[in-house]
Amino acid sequence: MISQQQLFAEMERQLQMAKRAGDERTVRESLAAIRSLCEVVLGGEAKPEIPAMPITSFETNVLEEEDANGGSIFDF
Repeated sequence: MISQQQLFAEMERQLQMAKRAGDERTVRESLAAIRSLCEVVLGGEAKPEIPAMPITSFETNVLEEEDANGGSIFDF
């Protein structure tokens, strides 16, 4: 079993990596590792993150014909 001291040491190492990082990707990876280590220390009690569903909108093109009467769904 991994001791809490080992987990804390790894958290500190990841925090130092995040502080020295030159790009956002490395910072985010280090912070994600810290979050995972926190969940290990807490015994998995952390609530899992539920991804949000993206909202999509559909663009409609209005049929433009001489004998059509506008944006009606009955235009053929």
